[in-house]
Amino acid sequence: MKFDPGIYTENDLQGVFRKIGTNVRISGNCVIVGAENIEIGNNVRIDEFCTLKAIGGYIRIGSHIHLGGGVGLYGRHGIVLEDFAGLSANVRVFSGSDDYSGEHLTGPTVPERFLGVTAGEVHIGRHVIVGAGSIILPKVHIGEGSAVGSLALVHRSLEPWGIYAGNPAKRLKDRSRRLLELERELLGNAAP
Repeated sequence: MKFDPGIYTENDLQGVFRKIGTNVRISGNCVIVGAENIEIGNNVRIDEFCTLKAIGGYIRIGSHIHLGGGVGLYGRHGIVLEDFAGLSANVRVFSGSDDYSGEHLTGPTVPERFLGVTAGEVHIGRHVIVGAGSIILPKVHIGEGSAVGSLALVHRSLEPWGIYAGNPAKRLKDRSRRLLELERELLGNAAP
């Protein structure tokens, strides 16, 4: 009995995505909708059960990115992940969200004029890491080098180089920038 869904590489995916880099690995059981609106850089791994939806929008994934199992990127209004960002298991990123106040109807089966959707690009900066089970809402910019703890709710933009946690996410302390030295070492030693 075989349970392994396999891994797609950039060779398998040529012509599927808007752009695809080298050394890309995507689990065979991911759900990808709107691949023509998705760009993927180099050295990217997307683990099992991830969902990437970019119908009517876009998703731009930089280089040296890891998406843990079960990550959901809902990019109707745009999602950008800069180089060296990482999303742990079951993180959800929404570029659009219904209004839950009761002032509008909700859901994809309702005509747009009855909705009160909050929509806008989500931008996740370089070296940002987001812990398992966190949720990122529309119009959020997470500044370079920030770390977001597990199960956090990010509903406002976060300043660079902080460590954040909670619901809603709050800054706890500064994050070390030593990883920039490690990036320079990695890229300086990278094979051509």
